[in-house]
Amino acid sequence: MAFFLLLIQLAGLSWNLTYTAEEWNCDQGQITVVLHEQSLPISLFDVELTDAGKTRACEIVSQAETLTLEIDDHVAQTSPLPVWLFADGELVQRLLIEEGLASVSISNPEYTYAAQLQAAQSQPVIAHGSVNSVTEYSRRRGEVGLAVLCFMTSGFLVLWILGVRHARRRHPQRS
Repeated sequence: MAFFLLLIQLAGLSWNLTYTAEEWNCDQGQITVVLHEQSLPISLFDVELTDAGKTRACEIVSQAETLTLEIDDHVAQTSPLPVWLFADGELVQRLLIEEGLASVSISNPEYTYAAQLQAAQSQPVIAHGSVNSVTEYSRRRGEVGLAVLCFMTSGFLVLWILGVRHARRRHPQRS
């Protein structure tokens, strides 16, 4: 534990700041990033991953063009260091929850991205097999939102038409 604290101090990491990884690697669910020429094992903060989730997290990390991380001020100084991880600007924890491969471990509204994770957990699951990149995933997520909006709008229109027909039957127009 003392070595890990020394490593954080040597790397010059502070809480609530964003860091861009110089290099990264993921092997069997263990993500390692290089910051300030120091190798640092990290974990995804505030989520419980399924086995498939660990594999998918590695896929997302491996395909990413950029990898950034933030350390929440509620994080315990442990190894691996729990972080908010972003692949190409997308919060990895949220992506995994939306794919049904992770769940929120502690529902604490004081966590920086707690609201995003709770919102993701209440959304319909998007099948990860049909998504090849983070960009494609963002596009698909928009399609799901549009489909829900269209469904709700069409439902409203059907109810409105039925209501008008019912009103006409009750009160026929006289000429």
